[in-house]
Amino acid sequence: MNQQNVTSSRETVYFVLAIIFSVLVYVIAAISIIGIGIALFIFAFMFFVNMMMLGSIRGNGVRISQNQFPDVYERVKVMSEQMGLQKVPDVFVIQSEGILNAFATRFWGRNMVVLYSEIFDLGREQGKDELDFIIAHELSHVKRRHVWKNILIAPAQFIPFLAQAYSRSCEYTCDREAAFIINNAPAAKRALTILSVGKQVYREVNEDAFVEQISTESHGVVWVSEILSSHPNLPKRIQSVSVFMGETSRPIYTENAGKVVAGVLILGAATIGAYFAIIGSVAGGTVLYGTFLTEMEEEFSDYEEYESTNLMDAVSEADIDEVNRLIELGVDFNEQDYYGNTALHHATIYEYPDIIEVLLKAGADPNIINEDEATPIIEAVYYADYESALLLLDFGADPEIEDIYGSNALNIIGVETEEELREALTE
Repeated sequence: MNQQNVTSSRETVYFVLAIIFSVLVYVIAAISIIGIGIALFIFAFMFFVNMMMLGSIRGNGVRISQNQFPDVYERVKVMSEQMGLQKVPDVFVIQSEGILNAFATRFWGRNMVVLYSEIFDLGREQGKDELDFIIAHELSHVKRRHVWKNILIAPAQFIPFLAQAYSRSCEYTCDREAAFIINNAPAAKRALTILSVGKQVYREVNEDAFVEQISTESHGVVWVSEILSSHPNLPKRIQSVSVFMGETSRPIYTENAGKVVAGVLILGAATIGAYFAIIGSVAGGTVLYGTFLTEMEEEFSDYEEYESTNLMDAVSEADIDEVNRLIELGVDFNEQDYYGNTALHHATIYEYPDIIEVLLKAGADPNIINEDEATPIIEAVYYADYESALLLLDFGADPEIEDIYGSNALNIIGVETEEELREALTE
């Protein structure tokens, strides 16, 4: 666990893109009288609505203080100090009618955290650490000025998917920082599980099976629903916390690119088919929509095989015998999937050093980059799989290659030479 890796790798990238577009919109509005008028009207309307909501919360909610739930207030105060906040934000609890939620905001220059009553009840039902995680998550939003930044980049809402992508990155960041603050990975993950199944049965959820849904529930519809959302899917958030907190014994699950792409294409085809079916019906025609969709399913049923090789499948299943058999057959072990990952990338992500060694001895190239320009050793070091990282170094992995975020095996560990890297990996 390294606090330097708290910030999501893509948060800054998305924010820069959003601010560039927003500045352009502000400049255009500034040179247009009509544009200024529209912008001011929209801002005034949003400000009024937001202030009325917050006014109701402050008027009817219960404010946590030294005299109101002092034990919770003390924890808020301690966590605020840990995060370097100069002032403890105002924290209110409001009736939620069964909804599990919390959010950070501002009211007349003052930071606020709002906890829904269903969430707050956790602190009274043996879920103190889970409640601490949720509060710390919202405090992280305050610390990182996400509320102000979202106001600043409001025009970016008009760019499809960009604002949502930035928001999801912020959620990953705040999850990690909250987990770091409470220093309790199981409680952090249980808190996220609560958001999925509620505060009664969350302790009975099998975490491994839940996180595995990242892979088993790969589908175009699932993917589209996520990119249209301001929050990542919960299994991904749980896995992100697990990785950040150094739980290296757990497998890393990824979406099946073939299924996702095939699903998106089928969804698009079905939508287009439905559109023409409606048009055809209005015009008095008949569209065999069911037959059309069936044909599209058949056409893309083998898309996954096209994107994922048999060797990659054998690696993901940890079938070392099949890996050896395929190598003997002369398969191309440097072939890349939709995301640019090779079989060696997959073995590294899943942390299978035995398979990594087999692939390297067979001649797999350890310096091939994926779409993020990351090599297998970058993945190994990032996930603290030092055994695999040393293997990759022994077979010629270049620790100085940087991915698109400027990270390499050296600076992730905080060293400058390969010799120092080896020493760090063996400590």
